[in-house]
Amino acid sequence: MRQTLVDNRTGKGFPHTPQFSLEPIRYRRMADQIAASIRESIARGHLPSGTHLLEAQIANEMQTSRVPVREALMQLEQEGLVTRHPNRGTFVAELTDEMLCEVASLRGLLEGFAARRALSDLTPHDLVQLEMFVNQMLDSARLGDFSRVVQLDFQFHSYIVGRANHHLLQRLWASMDRKIRVYLSATNLVYGDLHAIVRGHLRILEALRQRDGQHVTKLMEEHIDEVLNVFIHSRSKKARNRSDVT
Repeated sequence: MRQTLVDNRTGKGFPHTPQFSLEPIRYRRMADQIAASIRESIARGHLPSGTHLLEAQIANEMQTSRVPVREALMQLEQEGLVTRHPNRGTFVAELTDEMLCEVASLRGLLEGFAARRALSDLTPHDLVQLEMFVNQMLDSARLGDFSRVVQLDFQFHSYIVGRANHHLLQRLWASMDRKIRVYLSATNLVYGDLHAIVRGHLRILEALRQRDGQHVTKLMEEHIDEVLNVFIHSRSKKARNRSDVT
């Protein structure tokens, strides 16, 4: 509600908008940057599950105080990427099969729907852009550049979601994008042949070119399921090998 104050010198009134009493954002911006940096390191596999995240060490490396670091870790905890244990500290959360299955199943539904909706609005320019992502992914696979393949993988899917022209879908997908990035890194990491990732995207691109809504929906869901199944099989095999050793 606007209020009118009176200038004592002139006797005239002037409108005044009361303050909201909001906190300054200087730490929030720093906390977001720190959270983004830690999130990226988790996604790239530089901070594997179980890594102890020491506030003092992070603050020292990022040349900041411990306050924004603490806020960043709380933010990551809400995202499910780190866990805090009383009297022990904060650790990178384990990527459980359950979590990955949930992300994969929801991704399959959302992105299959997005690809089908995008067909009617895809332009030749859009198809060229998607082809560019795939070609760059192929070049990165030849170089063994895993992190670049993951980045292009994300951009490919994000572009299709954006072309679906469905605002609620985009908001829901965007709310998941941090976990999707971690999911992509975790699942793609098990592929000895990065070219297998590229082939999945080539099939999706071809279905988009053919404007085949049913086929592209099926391919999108199958691609995401395939990546997940390879990952879970790899984890199970490693677990069996460890148990055999012990």
